[in-house]
Amino acid sequence: MKPIIGIVTDIDNNLVTAVPDAYNKAIEQAGGTPIVLPYVRDEQTLAEFVALCDGFLFSGGADIDPRRYGEEAKETCGGIEPYRDAMEFLLFQKALNASKPILAICRGIQLVNAVLGGTLYQDIPSEVHTEIAHRQTEPKFSPSHEVNVLADTPLHGLVNTDRIRANSFHHQAIKTLANRLKVMATADDGIIEAVWAPDHGYLRAYQWHPERLFEIDESNRLIFENFIEACRKHKPYNG
Repeated sequence: MKPIIGIVTDIDNNLVTAVPDAYNKAIEQAGGTPIVLPYVRDEQTLAEFVALCDGFLFSGGADIDPRRYGEEAKETCGGIEPYRDAMEFLLFQKALNASKPILAICRGIQLVNAVLGGTLYQDIPSEVHTEIAHRQTEPKFSPSHEVNVLADTPLHGLVNTDRIRANSFHHQAIKTLANRLKVMATADDGIIEAVWAPDHGYLRAYQWHPERLFEIDESNRLIFENFIEACRKHKPYNG
């Protein structure tokens, strides 16, 4: 059987769950079975999600409530989804404790950093001097800038290159890096673009959207294939 990947996605303030098809498609083409996880309140149900899934994808979406990392919201902070925050923070910790492979994208990298004790820029344009448009005007499935891949990191070992094409649809980013995380890639302006957790079996997080570049760029395709392979190895053999 193919590894089952639980996708956590938008849960708006009307409790409507939605997922862009690009996530599903990238997981399927990389060899996994995507399952979109609904909003639930019960911790036991979240524990059953963790038992059911071989890996988890924490997707993009709304801003994380700054109170989750010890700050008050600035005027430049965007809309938040408190129901999603509540569910994701619990589910991520349970998946982490169970050593399940985790792939986090865009909001996902911010979630990972916040849960593990880091902080975020609430609004890059007003807090960071940069000439890079981190919220690009180019089409969603087109790269808009490149990121620098650090040597001696899992990402460099995977793609075997110092630069990767990336797309950007965010106005927040990692500010103070959580102690458990290490940087794998940065933009030319210093914004952190990818991280990993050396003390976890497989935790990789990316600020850009590799699922939207999956079909046109080999490095971004490898990101998903590597994740699915990690989930396959973690999956118990059942005949």
